[in-house]
Amino acid sequence: MTTTIVGLSRAYSARSTNPMDVLEACIERIQNESAKAPGVIASLTLERARVSARASAERWRKGQPLSAVDGLPMVWKDVFDMSGQITTCGSAVREHATSAIEDAALVRQLESLGVLSVAKTGLSEFAYSGLGINSFAGTPINPWDPKTPRIVGGSSSGSAAAVIRGWVPCGMGSDTSGSLRVPAAFTGLVGFKPSHGRYLTGGMFPLAPSLDTAGPLVRDVRDASLLDTVLTGTAAQTLELSDCTFIVPKGRALAANTNEVQVVFDAVLSLLRKQGLKVVERDFAAFEQTRDLFDQHGTLVAVEATQVHHELLRSDRLNLVDPRVAARMKLGAQLSDASSAEIRARRTPLLARSQADLPTGEILLYPSVCMTAPEIGPLNEDAAWFASCNARVLQNTMLASYLDMPTISLPAELAANGMPVGVSVSMATGSDALLLAVAQQLQDRLRAG
Repeated sequence: MTTTIVGLSRAYSARSTNPMDVLEACIERIQNESAKAPGVIASLTLERARVSARASAERWRKGQPLSAVDGLPMVWKDVFDMSGQITTCGSAVREHATSAIEDAALVRQLESLGVLSVAKTGLSEFAYSGLGINSFAGTPINPWDPKTPRIVGGSSSGSAAAVIRGWVPCGMGSDTSGSLRVPAAFTGLVGFKPSHGRYLTGGMFPLAPSLDTAGPLVRDVRDASLLDTVLTGTAAQTLELSDCTFIVPKGRALAANTNEVQVVFDAVLSLLRKQGLKVVERDFAAFEQTRDLFDQHGTLVAVEATQVHHELLRSDRLNLVDPRVAARMKLGAQLSDASSAEIRARRTPLLARSQADLPTGEILLYPSVCMTAPEIGPLNEDAAWFASCNARVLQNTMLASYLDMPTISLPAELAANGMPVGVSVSMATGSDALLLAVAQQLQDRLRAG
């Protein structure tokens, strides 16, 4: 099966395959392999997908597809409402919730463009962790290490696992603090977090509404660009790498890389410099000041998640939540009103600072995550390590989220331990189309070596 969206669209156009055959191949792989891949699939929506595939196949036969993504099999993180399905958010709290009566806005939009919704996928409980560990619904295992079970990363763990295993070309997820970019980095995928509001989020269960975004996990930036074009109706833009300056942020905010990650990142910088691209290391004040703000007062995620889960935090049902996730919820609820107000008040001036310090043509470049995918066993055995590791995994990604910077995690070389490493490129808020153009060129250079 074609593993990229662009390749699949070309195959349909050339009539070398059709949506029905592609869908059935996807279903066969899922059914054959999912028993040995815990936590990836939350629920299947096969009849829904088959009805859509039959209609899509007929449109392609007539040469009248609804869009370039007509007939694309896709899975959805189980925070998106789908009519007739329970949106469990990976939690026992919602195991018996009322089924959704209508689709989330993005589901509705993409299905109107011909996308085939194959399944809903697992995640960190309530999307409140970057690790992808889920004691209730199961934890997806990273296929890059066949000997030692390692995390896929979260919270969009199931969507990433379905794509890296070749079940579907695209998994739709959400990203609030890094939930697309972390699993992309840990599995060698492309994860795109757009600017806030670029894609519809109605009917998507919230974590922190002013930060929540929807976005894809795919194998190629061209796939993310194609999705962006059909979703926004805007044409792709161009920005030559030779006209860009890559800024490697100095300072404490991004200074915790493991040696394995640092070696790979240094190789990326060396490659770009050898190719004649401009790469400079300098302070990026908005990152440093945001990191200081988080350290002194807490995070905006904690503030808003406390409001989202206000009733749950005061209910006996909190006992159904994984104690490690519940502990994080309780910690957020302990933030003072003064700290909460400071976190909110500082966002607008810091966002303005980040825009001023990163004009068009300047792109931040940094490791997506400071480590490679850690082992599952120690995370399950040690609650303190779970909390510490979660904070470390999200420490780079959450900065761009707070500053509303569109960001893409790209796969770099494998680390010395054989695990993937991701590098992120970020631009000022609203620069999504330019970022996609830059990321595509950068991806191709990294692949060519």
